[in-house]
Amino acid sequence: MKHESTAAEILKLVGGEKNVDSVTHCATRLRFNLKDEKVANNEALKNVQGVVGVASSGGQYQVIIGNEVNNVYKALTKLGNFATNNDAPTVKKGKLTTLLDTISGIFTPILPAMIGCAMIKAVLLILKTFDLVDLDGQFNTIMTFIGDAAYYFLPMLLAWSAAVKLKANVGFALTIAGVLLHPALGALMSAGKPVKFLGLPVTPATYTSSVIPIILAVWILSYVERFAEKYSPSVIKSILKPLIVILIMAPLTLIVLGPIGAIAGNYLASAVSFVNTHAGWLVSGIIGGAFPFLIMTGMHYSLGPVVLTAYAQTKTDSIVGPGMLVHNISQGAAALAVALRTKNKAFKQVAYSTSITALLGITEPALFGVNLRLKKPLIAVIVGGAVAGIYVGLFGVARSALGIAGIATLPAFITDHPWNLVHAAIGCVIAFVVTFIMTLILGFEDVPEDGKNQVTQEKTSTNDRTAVAGVSEHVLTAPLTGKVLELSMIKDEAFATGAMGKGIAIEPTVGKLVAPASGVVSAVFPTSHAIGISSNDGAELLIHIGMNTVKLKGEHFKVHVKEGDTVKAGDLLIEFDTDAIASKGFDLTTPIIVTNSHDFVDVINTDKTSITIGEKLIKII
Repeated sequence: MKHESTAAEILKLVGGEKNVDSVTHCATRLRFNLKDEKVANNEALKNVQGVVGVASSGGQYQVIIGNEVNNVYKALTKLGNFATNNDAPTVKKGKLTTLLDTISGIFTPILPAMIGCAMIKAVLLILKTFDLVDLDGQFNTIMTFIGDAAYYFLPMLLAWSAAVKLKANVGFALTIAGVLLHPALGALMSAGKPVKFLGLPVTPATYTSSVIPIILAVWILSYVERFAEKYSPSVIKSILKPLIVILIMAPLTLIVLGPIGAIAGNYLASAVSFVNTHAGWLVSGIIGGAFPFLIMTGMHYSLGPVVLTAYAQTKTDSIVGPGMLVHNISQGAAALAVALRTKNKAFKQVAYSTSITALLGITEPALFGVNLRLKKPLIAVIVGGAVAGIYVGLFGVARSALGIAGIATLPAFITDHPWNLVHAAIGCVIAFVVTFIMTLILGFEDVPEDGKNQVTQEKTSTNDRTAVAGVSEHVLTAPLTGKVLELSMIKDEAFATGAMGKGIAIEPTVGKLVAPASGVVSAVFPTSHAIGISSNDGAELLIHIGMNTVKLKGEHFKVHVKEGDTVKAGDLLIEFDTDAIASKGFDLTTPIIVTNSHDFVDVINTDKTSITIGEKLIKII
C-alpha cells in the first residue's frame, strides 16, 4: 500500500482539509469528525487502494483501513492542520449522535495503553500457570503493577482523552483526576470517620479504575473553564482563571460529581451482575451474533463504560469479552472458507491474510473486505458467533484482562475458575467449525477476475507490464535546480528512512518546480506545498517542497496546475518564494519520491551533487 497516495485520496474524497474538524484513529480505522458528511464520496472511498470500507455512526465518519491504519494516519496528518479548520459551518448533530460520538471519542485514544497493559497481564498469567514466577518475588510484583497501571490510573487517562474531546484544558482535567486519586484522600476515606469539606459531607468512594466520575467532572469542567475565561479580567486572567477553575471544580467533584458518578457506577455494575446471573447466556449470544453490526457502525467502543465499570468492580469482564472472542473467531473462519473456495487469486490472498488477522482479534479487514462484501459468509458469522456466544455464556466465561480478543490473547481468559479457559477455547472451536462449515454450505458469488481487486492490481503492478514488454528503463528529469542530497540526509524521518518509497532530494536555489515526467497530476495538496504525479510509464511520484511547509498554509506558493491535468516533462507546476520561506525558518529540502518503487526492479539516483532543471535525475528499471 502507498500510504501517502492513499491518505491524499482519502482526504480529497472526504471533502478536503476544510471539511475536517478533527481526525484520530483506532486499531483499524480513521475516525473523522467532518463538518458535513454529505460531502464525502462513499463509493469512491471504497475503491481507494488500501481502504476496506466506510461507516458513519455516532457523529464520526469512519474509513476502515486495517493493520496499516497508523501509517495512513501519519501520512494524512502531514497533509494539513485539521484542528484549526473553522471556515466551514459544522453540521448540527442530534443529541444521541453527539453522545455516542463523545463516548467513542473519549475511549478510542486510550485503548492502546489498555491493550498493552492487558497483554502484560496475560503474559504474567501464563507464567503463573506454569509456575515460572515466584509469587513472592519482585519480578511478579513489578509486572503486576505494570499490568495494572492503565487500569488503576484509568481516571487519569480518561481525564486526558475527555479533555481533548470536550475541548477543555488537559492540565485542569488531570489535576481533578489527581484529586480523586490522591493517597491522602484514600487515607481519609479508609479511616472509618466521616469526611467533611467546607462543612459538607464527602461521600466515601474508591476512584481508582473508575470511569463515570472523571468523565462527569471533565464535562462540567469544560463549562466552568469557559465561564472563567469569559469573566476573568484580562490583566489578571493568567492567574485568576486557574484559581477559579480549581477552586470550583475540586470541591464540586469531591462533594457532588464524584459520589454521583461512583453511585451510578455501582448501579451499573449491579445491573451487569444481575444480567450475568440470570441471562448471561443470552447476552453473550447476542454479542456474539450482533457484534458485526456494532463494528459496522463503529459503536463497539461505546460499550467501554459498561465494560470498564464492571471490570473495576469484579476485575473480570463477562459481558463483552466472551461474545467478542467467539465473534472474532467466526470472522476468521468465514474468511478462511472463502479463501479456500474462491477462484480469484488476488482475492484469495486478501481472504487468507484477513482471516489470520481476524483470528488474532482484528476483524475489520475480514468483515469489510471479505464477509460483508460477499454477504452470505456474514450470515454464517452471525450464526456461528451466536451459537458459540450462547455456549460461553452458559458456562459463565469471563476474561481477566481487557483488550483485543483472539487466539493470541486466550491467556486473558485464565481466571480463578480452572475451567474458564477451557470453555473459552471450546467456544472458539464451536465458532470456527459452525461458521466454516456454514460458509461452505451457503456458498457465495465469487469475485470475478476483472473485479475491483484485479483492477487495483493492474494499477499498481508495473512488473506485470514489464514482464510482457521486457525490461525497460524510464528516466525522471530534475524538477528543480539546486543541490542534490540522498534521502538519508533529510531531517524528516518518514522520508529519510525510505518508508515512503525510494527517491532523492534537491535543495532548490530557484523557486520553480516543473514536471519530472509526462503524466497526470494525481494530487495537489490544499496547502500547495506538495504535488503527486502519475507518470505515463507507471511511476507514482510525490514531490514535497520543504520540510513542515504545510504550516505555511499555502503562503508563498503559487500552483499552476490542478488535479487531473495532463502534463509533459518540463511543464511548470508550482512557483514558490525561496527567500520568504527560508526567512521563516523552513528547510527547503525537497524530496522526490517514487512511492510505488516496490513495483520496479530498481530505482537508481544520479551521482551528481548539483543539478539543473531537465537533467537526468532518476532512472527507473
